[in-house]
Amino acid sequence: MAYSAPEKAAFTAIFPAFAAVTDEAYVFWSARAARIVDPIQSCLAEDAELACMLATAHYLSQSGIGTGAESEMAAQGAGGFKRLKSGTIELEKADNARAASMGDWGSTTYGQRLFPMLKACFAGPRITGTGYVGGGCFNGFAGPLPWGRC
Repeated sequence: MAYSAPEKAAFTAIFPAFAAVTDEAYVFWSARAARIVDPIQSCLAEDAELACMLATAHYLSQSGIGTGAESEMAAQGAGGFKRLKSGTIELEKADNARAASMGDWGSTTYGQRLFPMLKACFAGPRITGTGYVGGGCFNGFAGPLPWGRC
């Protein structure tokens, strides 16, 4: 059964910065967020709803929807600014290597909160100095392991 995004009322109760989001925008962006959560719902377990809400908030912020600073900056076309000057006010955004390593998710605080949840569900096999650890019969590089003790 496909994952369904939380109702708009539940979302806006948790994230009041998006209280004025239109029904159409919420339906569109929450459906996209639900497609992210659906294949990893069992991994996310009780956090599936939160993950979907965070992804929805991330998408809405990037679209300039909402009353938060990130949304307002995106609405003005300055979401990814490094340096911004207006009259006597000059702002410079610090380099954040941690956020940069998250790709697109690192561009909003909502995505930064979501990224560790997604990463935990997509973590691949680990290679150690003594060999392969965990993950069934697939080593992630050369395909299935040749022995049948999985």
